[in-house]
Amino acid sequence: MQYDIREHPQAPPVEELREFTMVPVSREEILSRREEGATLNEVNLREARDDVHIELEPDPTERGSYDDIGTALYRLVQLLGTPNVPGYDAGDDLSERTDTTFKYLIRVINDSDADERTLPDEWLITVYDYHVELGVGIAAWDDDATDAGEYDDAVEIVSMALATNVVTEPLQCVYEDKWF
Repeated sequence: MQYDIREHPQAPPVEELREFTMVPVSREEILSRREEGATLNEVNLREARDDVHIELEPDPTERGSYDDIGTALYRLVQLLGTPNVPGYDAGDDLSERTDTTFKYLIRVINDSDADERTLPDEWLITVYDYHVELGVGIAAWDDDATDAGEYDDAVEIVSMALATNVVTEPLQCVYEDKWF
């Protein structure tokens, strides 16, 4: 059976998602790693998992919320700035891209009590558009000791829940001592 991520039996409640911090990886770090010869490997969770999906707006013609990929990008730009993965820059030539037009590389930091942690201290995710739907991936640099394909179900579910929550739910953010 396939579940929307917000209704998946293993998905943590929104309150538990507050135990994680999402920090965009700096463009400089991405470029530096690439210059050193590292390759970013990704697992597209929409393709890898057949038990869960991300539904932004089941029927965009219905009145109500406006959760679509454009709104998701707008929220991501508000929270994280323009996409940080080189090659997915605003204003770039998109003619060769058929699947993805924007992409963020984000470090997820586990802020839960270290003695009670069941998930890694941190890991990388990608958030992008995937055929005009929200795409979420688990990522890892090939020269690190971590393989993106070896994370367990819990990391995958939390990653999808975090990304979905960021683009669909109201957030409290602090930037330069201002609340948004």
